[in-house]
Amino acid sequence: MNPSILRSPPQAHSSQQTDIIPLPRFAASVNFSSYNEAASFVQIYSPCTTLHSVELTKPKHGFLESLKRVLAPMQAIAAAITMSSVMSGIVPLTQQELASGGPVMMVFGFAFAGIMAFTIALSLADISSGFPNVKGGLSEYSRRLAPPHLKRISSWVVGWLHFFAFVTGATGCAFSFALFATSAIEIATGVIPQRWVTVLIHIAVSIAFGLINAFQININMLSVAWHFMGPIVVLITIAASNKDPPSISWMLTHFENQTGFSNSLYVVLLGLVQGAFTLTGYDAPIHTAYNMPNAAWQVPHGIICGFLVSFFMGEVLIITLLSGIKGQDLASILNPVISGNTVVEIFIHLISRAGTSCILVIFIGTFFFCGQGILKTVSQIGHELATKGAFPRSEYLAQVGPQGQPSRVGWLCVSISCVIGTLHLGNSTLLEAMSSAIAIEMNLVYTIPVALRLFYPNPTSFQPGPFSLGRFRNPIAVVAVWWSAMGTLIFAIPGVYPITPKNMNYAGVLLLITLGFILGYWYRSARHWFGLPVEYTMDTKRSSAIELEQMGYVSRYPTVVSKNNLGNDPELDEIENWLDNLERDLYRMR
Repeated sequence: MNPSILRSPPQAHSSQQTDIIPLPRFAASVNFSSYNEAASFVQIYSPCTTLHSVELTKPKHGFLESLKRVLAPMQAIAAAITMSSVMSGIVPLTQQELASGGPVMMVFGFAFAGIMAFTIALSLADISSGFPNVKGGLSEYSRRLAPPHLKRISSWVVGWLHFFAFVTGATGCAFSFALFATSAIEIATGVIPQRWVTVLIHIAVSIAFGLINAFQININMLSVAWHFMGPIVVLITIAASNKDPPSISWMLTHFENQTGFSNSLYVVLLGLVQGAFTLTGYDAPIHTAYNMPNAAWQVPHGIICGFLVSFFMGEVLIITLLSGIKGQDLASILNPVISGNTVVEIFIHLISRAGTSCILVIFIGTFFFCGQGILKTVSQIGHELATKGAFPRSEYLAQVGPQGQPSRVGWLCVSISCVIGTLHLGNSTLLEAMSSAIAIEMNLVYTIPVALRLFYPNPTSFQPGPFSLGRFRNPIAVVAVWWSAMGTLIFAIPGVYPITPKNMNYAGVLLLITLGFILGYWYRSARHWFGLPVEYTMDTKRSSAIELEQMGYVSRYPTVVSKNNLGNDPELDEIENWLDNLERDLYRMR
């Protein structure tokens, strides 16, 4: 192994050497006799959080990882497109959007929301380029960017918010699949399925998501093809069947207000919901950063390209759907009597019931691909939490399945999704509120690391990568944080007047409950152990590398050598950055 590639480690001050076992001063010229010895060296000195008990596993196809996820650069873009899934966001919200601003808000509101969301995507791309090959995603980014007194709690909050948002997102996709499937059955047969049929379909689809995750079935490229071909089929269908299309001026200027609110500015805010909700999920490449070649460039490239493709596809789909409104007759579209869904009603007015059922298959497939992509990502996020002991029985949940995927966490998410789906038997309003809560939680998850980078700049903890915003970093971050605050407001305000218990927006209430659980769990228990280093003695340090080498094992969870609570020591951050570089060098040599 070529020792010249290894970089010289930073040296701890003498005042700290009684607390931290210093890295070997000969590390720049060390020769490792085997790959396992080098891996053990990195593991023993890696200052990351761990489980209370370290679990060991034999390395097979990854460095310091037992997860066998090898994604090509194009698959990173495919993951971003799948997670954004503009059709999954636009189609269910079209009726609400047409009533809250009409066609002009659908077109220009989506464009404005896209420009604002692009500032968040740029900021995340900039951060991810500076943290290549870093496991943990946005939760780990937040920990590294935060000041010492906020490191652990910021990582805790972001990790849990991300987990809750994506579990709810996977649930929403499975439930939308079930709703549109029952609509297709109703249109094709004339029989209205009962609610328990919808719930059974939801459970079956959720289980299918879990199987795809457990057996590591990669359908990202098929998902991209579906997301591209779906809007094209919709466009051709509407263009060929609508003999009385609306005028361009009507689509670009007509403002509609059927919310009950008289204030036009308030209605405009409501009209931004569709764009703000749809343009999320572009962070998917971040979750594959630590096992991608040239991650410092490929990950931000995947974020930006995935976002731009999704934005373009979304605008085309919106204009296509608007051009399908026959004779500019919004009244019949906004009050659907056959299907209960505005988009479905558009096609019923244009083509036969059988043709409409075929179009619904496109929407149903989109929900399926989006949901399985979200479940794969949330199982990775949940696995990160499990490796840090965040769940009860984390030792069990942190183990990966035979195919290398965190299938146990995935099945936990499936179980939660199934339980949430059964709420439809009693009250569908709660499910709608959970959909709004997703967007608020995602806004917070995206913005916390951006805000930390903006308000607590630290050249030691963050070095810009090859994709850098340079002098535009702070202005773009300011806009991103502002838009996140606006998004939180948009998703929390009521959408209809007069306000009743049935149409009330409960997203803010659910968010407060979620934050109450996260912060309550933190104060009650997690602050005493989450993110704190595992204590090791000198004897443990001396024997670990030898024992691991002899056994052929590498620790799945990185450990830190410490006697005291040094989780916020600035020197650990400097050592951590050096270890990141060392790990990348070892990855290249391997």
